[in-house]
This record gives sequence, C-alpha cells and structure tokens, in this order.
Amino acid sequence: MSAQNHVSNASAPSDYCTLFNPCVDSVVEELVRTVSALRDASPVEITPLYRVVDSDALETLFDESATRKRPSHRVVTFDYEGFEVTIRSPGCIALDPIEAT
Repeated sequence: MSAQNHVSNASAPSDYCTLFNPCVDSVVEELVRTVSALRDASPVEITPLYRVVDSDALETLFDESATRKRPSHRVVTFDYEGFEVTIRSPGCIALDPIEAT
C-alpha cells in the first residue's frame, strides 16, 4: 500500500474514498483492503472479489504502468459487500453503502 492511500469518511459525493497509485498499487488489493477495513474483517472473511467481478479485467483496465494506450478516463461501478463501488482512473475507489430495503 502506498503512502498516499487513505480511507476517509467524506460527506460528499461518496461516503468513503480510497486513493491509490495505479502505477504501483493493485486496484484489486486496494479495494479488498478497504472493504475489509470498513467491515472490520480480514480480507479472507469477506466475499472473494472474483465472485462479483472479473478481477483480472479490473487490474488490466486500471493498470497505468501498462504500455498500451487507454482513454484517459475510465469508470467502473458494481456492488460488493454492501457497497456500491465506483473505481475511477487514475486511482480513486469510492464506496457508498447500499441501503437495505
């Protein structure tokens, strides 16, 4: 985890936000660490991310160190562990709790 990473409880636009360096940090590892911390659980106690989204595709999409050219702005949104997760390039994971109905 890079020194710039943090989880904050922000008032807007998302309840929680984690910043990471996509050139050196794994988006999958950062997401799992963040959700684990918010759930007060170890990473092995939460649902494996691969059951919700293709982890390899997520890594490829947000890997800034890759030599392939990509659009400058990428966004992916999905539900995971009771949160709506939005990942934006370059290096922002926003988490909003999903309201139970």
